[in-house]
Amino acid sequence: MVKSFSGICAAVMLVAGCGAASPEPRPSAARSPAAARDLGAALLPAPPGMRVAYGPETGPYGALGATRQGMAAVRRGSACAPRLDLDLPDVSAAPAAVVAYGSDEGSLTQVLVDLPSAFPGELPAACASYAAVVEGARVSYVTRKLELPPLGDQSRAYVTAVTGGGQSLEVGSVVIRAGRVVMSLLVVARKVNNAELGDQCREAYERLTLAMNSDGT
Repeated sequence: MVKSFSGICAAVMLVAGCGAASPEPRPSAARSPAAARDLGAALLPAPPGMRVAYGPETGPYGALGATRQGMAAVRRGSACAPRLDLDLPDVSAAPAAVVAYGSDEGSLTQVLVDLPSAFPGELPAACASYAAVVEGARVSYVTRKLELPPLGDQSRAYVTAVTGGGQSLEVGSVVIRAGRVVMSLLVVARKVNNAELGDQCREAYERLTLAMNSDGT
């Protein structure tokens, strides 16, 4: 598997992309799953050639192991790493689900959070190109906005080139709102394939909306 920089990759599991949260998502007719277990049913299955690396895990967002690991990574990494404020009761208690898959070529992490009051803003200018010391190594991050077909009520996508510590890789991060649910999809690879990332996003969104509108959830 591509060795990841924990300071960026674990942190992105906290959901959200980059920048401040937008407090007013556009409305959607889709209903929300009632609990974290319903979100778990909406997670992607393992993509071809990948195996489970973490989870699937469901529960209150603030109680997930992935959240705790990500917060620790944020404290070690850059101020540009995405985060949600766990001191806010609505955030900590929000139903959530996470799963990660990996292979020798890279990894895919998906996070779902029932959180109607937050959505990441645009990438701050200072975060488009910067460097940080992560676990003793100087790491450079260069991010570009990725133009994917819009999905859900809101969506945003970026690809970040990460170099340092003898490694070079790319991180594709997409965040989508469908009704009350915010979905984050993170792909780490030596080179992110934009078309494949778009296909994975569509599959994840279709699976989520199916679960949200199913009478069985």
